[in-house]
Order: sequence, then structure tokens, then C-alpha cells
Amino acid sequence: MTGPVVVWLLACTGGEPELEPHFDAPDSAGTFTPVTTDGLIPGSTLDLPVQLWWPSLDTDRGSIAEYDGLLTGDARTQGDVSCEAGSLPVVVFSHGNTGIRWQSIFLTERLAAHGYVVVAPDHVFNTLTDIDDERRDEIAIRRPQDVDDAFEWALEQPEVADCVDPEAGYAIIGHSFGGYTSLAISGALVDVEGLAADCETGDDEFLCDVSPYADGPWWDGSDARAWASIPLTPVGRDEFGEGLAEVAVPTLVVGGDRDDVTSMDEQILPIWEGVPDAELATVRNAGHFSFSVMCDLTSAANGCEDDMLPVEQVHELTNELTLSFLGDVRGFDAGWPPESADVTYE
Repeated sequence: MTGPVVVWLLACTGGEPELEPHFDAPDSAGTFTPVTTDGLIPGSTLDLPVQLWWPSLDTDRGSIAEYDGLLTGDARTQGDVSCEAGSLPVVVFSHGNTGIRWQSIFLTERLAAHGYVVVAPDHVFNTLTDIDDERRDEIAIRRPQDVDDAFEWALEQPEVADCVDPEAGYAIIGHSFGGYTSLAISGALVDVEGLAADCETGDDEFLCDVSPYADGPWWDGSDARAWASIPLTPVGRDEFGEGLAEVAVPTLVVGGDRDDVTSMDEQILPIWEGVPDAELATVRNAGHFSFSVMCDLTSAANGCEDDMLPVEQVHELTNELTLSFLGDVRGFDAGWPPESADVTYE
């Protein structure tokens, strides 16, 4: 794999040897207890609900986390952050269209258990509780700013502020529309003129005309602080087009071969082919919502069918793929790519 090697170390004083940064095997449960809290990012026009996770060595403080009263996780609600071996890497997670900030807690909690600080904003007017499809084009341009705001917010939180380095940046992970967001953050340019032309001919299927919210023929929502990108079952083929060639960070595209929302042929493969030097992992018998907790909320979603790979297995595979890829980018011997009979690679 090519790309920057990022290592988080704190300089030790008094002649003591430097501590090695923490790393757990990607297929393990992780050393730490994940702890979470929610908050609100104040904005000039709207406020963003946000969730924060961090690693702790406290095992039984507080209670088990309940997310908006709809889902119970494995994280605790209290616990001191652990960063004895150095400052912690940060991940920002972006949810899908009609998703929510905690829609993939199997992954965000596991990342915290492995020593990551994770932050996930609600993309307001595009969530499970406030969806407004008439604002989708506006939201598409606002989503990268939501990610930037969430990262800045996380840096200021007293629970983790002493354990994160603002200069180290963050990895971006997103599902579906969040996959689009991941690509935009990592450098993909939005084809503003192309979307407007598709809108006029009726060819566009997801976004229509972002031009009222984006300047120029190509719109750049990237953040130079991003050091890796993992779009899960992303949308973006028409939205980016040739602009995918501008992605400039190590990228892992993940898809399911039975996805009927962002299918392999119509979205996943063209996106992977358009991103320079991207990795592709295809999960066998996985659908679009296999990479979320949607099957815990309803069985009527692609990926929840009885003849598909059980979502618990897809979740574990996603965790291992993510931790192995990010570990590899950070310079560890992370076993990338992990071997599995249920995953193929390109």
C-alpha cells in the first residue's frame, strides 16, 4: 500500500525510552472499554447532534449506553480516557441517507475499544428522525462541513482533549451517502455542471442540482487533515464522475455483492475504478444495510434477508477490514488484507 505513514507518539522526558503506540490485532475485541457521550455542535443556522466515543480502562463505571432510547450498545456512559502510550488517532464517521450518528455502533464502539477516538455528527434534515429529501442537494454540500465541525468539536471536549493531537488529523469513514461524504472529504470533486445537466434530462437518480449551494463547475469539499478514507457501500459515481481522480489519501472501498441500493455494477466498481490506487473489498452475500444496525430496527431492508450473510458476521468483517486497513496506513504490521472466505479483494 502507498500513502503516508502516521505514527502517534508523545516524547518522553528524563531519559526514559519512548512508549510504543498502542495497537491491537484487528480481529480482536480490543484492550479498552468503549465509553460514549452525546452533545450538540452549535451553528449559525442549525445545531448538529453529535456522538463521541473514546477508549478507557475503566470497565464498570456509569451504565450501558442507550442511543436515543432506540438502541442499546456495548459502550459505557462513564470512564476516563486512556492514552498512556501517546496521543490517540481520531476517526470521524458519517451516516447514510436517512441514517443517524449511531447507525454503525458495532464499528464506532469497536474502534474505541482499539484505542481510537471516534466522533459522528447527525447530518440534520438527513437523519432517521428528520429526513427532508427536498433538501438533499443542499445537504450534500453541507455534509463535509459537518465532518469538519465534528472534528473541531471533538478536539475541544474535556473527556479527550488531552489525548488528541489537532495536527494529526483524522480518518473518515462513511456509509452510503456517508461514503459520498468520505470521498468528498478525501479529495473527490463534485461535478456541479454534470449534475445540473443530468437534472435537465431527468437522468439523475440521487442528487439533481447542487449549483445553488456550490460555486464553479467542480466543487471541492476536501479537508487536508484527512489521512485515510473508508467509504462503505458509497454513492457517488454520478456526483463525482472524473472528480474521483482527485482523491489523494489511502482509500478502501467496501461493498456488498447483493447490494440493491448502491450496487456493485452501478456504484461500487465505478467509484473504486475512479479513485487512484484504491483498495476494494467485496463482502459475499451482503446487502446495503448489512453495514449498519438497520436490521436491529426493521427486517424490511436490503441485507436483512434470511438467505444473506448474517449481519453479525458482516459487522465483524467490517470491523476487521477497517482496523486492519487503518493500522496498515498508520505503519503497523496489521495483516492487511485480512483473509476471509467471505471477502474478495481487488
